[in-house]
Amino acid sequence: MITKPALKNMKSSYKIALIVTLVAFLWILSGILLPSADTVEESEAPTAEAPVPQVRIRNSVAQDAESTVILTGRTQANRTVEIRAETEGKITAILSEKGTPVQESQPIATIEERDRMARASEAAERVRQKEIEYKAAQTLESKGLNAKVRVAQARAELESARAALKEAEVTRDNLTIKAPFAGILNEQHIEVGDYVTPGALVYTIVDLNPLKLTGFVSEQQRSRIKTGIPVVATLIGGETVEGTLTYIAPAANLEARTFPIEITLPNPENERADGLTAEIKIPRPEGKAHKISPSILSLNDEGVVGVKIVDQDDLAYFVPVSIIADTATFMWVKGLPDEARLITVGQDFVVDGQKVKPVPAEGEGLL
Repeated sequence: MITKPALKNMKSSYKIALIVTLVAFLWILSGILLPSADTVEESEAPTAEAPVPQVRIRNSVAQDAESTVILTGRTQANRTVEIRAETEGKITAILSEKGTPVQESQPIATIEERDRMARASEAAERVRQKEIEYKAAQTLESKGLNAKVRVAQARAELESARAALKEAEVTRDNLTIKAPFAGILNEQHIEVGDYVTPGALVYTIVDLNPLKLTGFVSEQQRSRIKTGIPVVATLIGGETVEGTLTYIAPAANLEARTFPIEITLPNPENERADGLTAEIKIPRPEGKAHKISPSILSLNDEGVVGVKIVDQDDLAYFVPVSIIADTATFMWVKGLPDEARLITVGQDFVVDGQKVKPVPAEGEGLL
């Protein structure tokens, strides 16, 4: 049985424990609601500014630029003509074999004369006779001893004799087959003893000076070239030849939708043949542009190609550019100011309008 003194002591212990618990609770609550001095100091300390990013730049100045239209072509003879017989007869001599260079009007083969030389001589003699008769008729007419009809008849006979002489001379001249122009006899279709008729094919001659270089350009390429500009061609053996663009077709090939072009190449010694493959480079002036490394290109959020630059206030900006020429080591672009500080390193880590610290790249200068 618990006595009264013991009960009194127990109540006192409960009171003490309750007081201690209440004090501890208030102390914990004060720490939550009232921050400590250290916490106040930390909250009142100013926030440190983010560091300005560093980028490497290269000063660039717009230069006179040119692009190059590159295509494959093939050499072609300036002219290829089939030489045909203009009279009939047996071939009596081959004066020039195939593969032989010849000059204009040079005899290359002959046809048997038969009586055609004699006919030309007879026709010439008849003309001389008719000239005498015509002059005599004129003299008699002037003296009143001859009618005008006789003079007219004599004149008509003279003209007929002259026409016969011309025909006989043409036939005589056609007995000698001649080169129509300077070139090379590419094919020979006759031998001594062959009988030919008018129109029979006897030779094929090619003119290789100048030499033509033919190729095809696309619609886009056609808009970038014009006749008269210099062209460089590299032949299959590595030889480089300079020529001039002389023809651009006004209409496209309907099947391939390309435009034929022709380039004229000098070939005074006929050392370059017909049918050679060549790489054609046609330069195209593009005005002012910047020469840059492909590695500094970037894309904006819309997928537009451009370059990031730094303005006079050291703010970074994205500038869209158009590529006008591209090589393995550099490219020409338009769209930048005439003078610009191009970001070469760090462009992927800055945004439009961001303050940057520009540092000149090693070897700073133009490419």
